[in-house]
Amino acid sequence: MAEAAAEEPKKKPPIVKIILFVVGGLLLVGLGAGAGLFYVKMTAPPVEENPLAIVIDKSAAAAPAGDAHGKPAAGAPAADAHGKPAGGDGHGGGDKKDAGPPGKAVPSTEQFATTYFEFPGNFTTNLRGSKRFVQLSLGLSTQYDKAVIENAQKHEVAIRGEILAMLADQTEADMVGIANRRKLQDMFKDTINKVLTERAGFGGIESVFITALVLQ
Repeated sequence: MAEAAAEEPKKKPPIVKIILFVVGGLLLVGLGAGAGLFYVKMTAPPVEENPLAIVIDKSAAAAPAGDAHGKPAAGAPAADAHGKPAGGDGHGGGDKKDAGPPGKAVPSTEQFATTYFEFPGNFTTNLRGSKRFVQLSLGLSTQYDKAVIENAQKHEVAIRGEILAMLADQTEADMVGIANRRKLQDMFKDTINKVLTERAGFGGIESVFITALVLQ
């Protein structure tokens, strides 16, 4: 009995050491975690210096107020199809932008299609009182329907005869100068309309153009 009592105190010290070892390990772990948190807190940038926080704050400030469904809040300015506030150019100018003085309204006039036709070949004849001859090309235009051009093509032989007769009665001086050429164009128009009126019942030629003229 005395030997058993003497062995009991010898068994307790190992248990105490284990407990102390465990408690010491927990204390070390706690101290390490606390030191790590302290280090992270000391090295992390302040909230106001965090770029991500700044971007988020600026985006929130720039975004228009809205309800829970993303619709503009009451009283917020409406936006157009491009996301700009209605009534402004997106730069805060709004109604203050000067559009300048109003321009004149474009007059409304009725427009008609113009049809052109150029006679094939040239008109060549001698000039009055001269050994030289003239060679020219003619084109014409009308805003009437295609029947006028068809009549000019149909009666081309008669038109050529009348134009050559009239042209042969001109002098060299009549061929020189812009004013004289415009006078010739008006004479040709009257001659062609005369032929078409006699043979087709209607003229309809509004302009005649000398597209080429050579004196030889």
